[in-house]
Amino acid sequence: MGSFMRTTHPRRDSALLASIVAVATVLPAAAAASPSHATDAAVAASAPSQQARPVIMRSKPKVHEITLEVELYAGASTTPAFSGDNAVDLRPAYSIPQIKIGVPVLTRTTWCDTDFSALAWKVENDGYDITRRDAKVFSQVKPGVEAMLEFDVVPRTELFNGMRVLAKYRVQRWEVTVDEAAAARVTWPREWPAWTKRHLGEELGINPEDPAIKSLAENATRGGARSVTPFIAARNAVGAVLREWRSMTGDTSEFGPDGNLRGIRFTVGTASGLGAGRGTSVELATTCVAALRALGIPSRIVYGIEEHENRSGREKTRFRYIGEFFLPEVGWIPFDPMELRGQGAATKPSTAPVKGFANVTNLEKVIPLSFTPVPEGYSKADRYAVWGWQLLRGGQIREDRAFTRLRFEQTSRGLGEVGSMPAPVNDVAE
Repeated sequence: MGSFMRTTHPRRDSALLASIVAVATVLPAAAAASPSHATDAAVAASAPSQQARPVIMRSKPKVHEITLEVELYAGASTTPAFSGDNAVDLRPAYSIPQIKIGVPVLTRTTWCDTDFSALAWKVENDGYDITRRDAKVFSQVKPGVEAMLEFDVVPRTELFNGMRVLAKYRVQRWEVTVDEAAAARVTWPREWPAWTKRHLGEELGINPEDPAIKSLAENATRGGARSVTPFIAARNAVGAVLREWRSMTGDTSEFGPDGNLRGIRFTVGTASGLGAGRGTSVELATTCVAALRALGIPSRIVYGIEEHENRSGREKTRFRYIGEFFLPEVGWIPFDPMELRGQGAATKPSTAPVKGFANVTNLEKVIPLSFTPVPEGYSKADRYAVWGWQLLRGGQIREDRAFTRLRFEQTSRGLGEVGSMPAPVNDVAE
């Protein structure tokens, strides 16, 4: 195997990872509430301190080196080209003269800072190192926290059976604590920051204009969402979706024939979503986000991956979908619909704090990658799997033999230098 190509910048890793983050503050404010839901108002008014204080705090930082890998490979054919007991189809799975593989990355989230100042990468084709030493791999998608690792690859030969791209970079992840009482006091803004607008509209799998979703979200709070603060309206709306979601139709992820992570699992062959009252975990997360957007609250999914111990005790990479909604001068509040469901949030009073909303278990184990299931301008490969490809000069892919997988490894690089700090308030400097 060849060595990694590495790019460096003058600033040190530690300086970037320990960068100063603006302090999130909440000013005393009363929640506008009608007498019909005094309980919600009481929750909103229960913040113990009248001083400006951080609402979202990071603590216990850990630094890891991440190796992220996307691979195209050939499996056994399901439609052999020859007949006979010993027939073996050896025709290549891919006929591609040039391909661009795009892997999204997030430079910062509520719980994670990502450092690409010493990014290293490698490209292999049928076992040969074909890394371009002059390639520019990392790029910022737009002002904010979204970025891309893009690999423009000309294979050694147009016909091949395997290709993989690998990238190494560092992350610093934090445990996150949200002061829910203080968050519940933050009132509706006159207008949302301009950069949050993209998290209010329709996106792939997220339709805030769906009449059933709009009705459910608005009626989740007696007197309407605007009669309480955004935090409480969001909690009520997520709870309402969970009450309608009667069953799950599968795991978070789809795995290939080799057992590795292949893609995001969607419901196949049966109705899903709010009307059906069932679906996969990503379909539940998109419905929750759509409900919050229907209320006019900026919301999004962080598509991430994590190591999960399966029933046999082995670590396995899987997708995890973290919802977030934005509060002015506070930042992005996380929630995990699957944890909420496991905590019985659908049957608990909407005014009661519940684990999984704002304070999420093991959030610091997630590697955040994207806000969408496929990058803009790219097509999904054999499955939606966060990354995507562009066949730049056409090509053919044998669907009966072509498979893909997404893997990552993490190596501890110790503890962060700053023991605690407020979480970021904005995605961009305003």
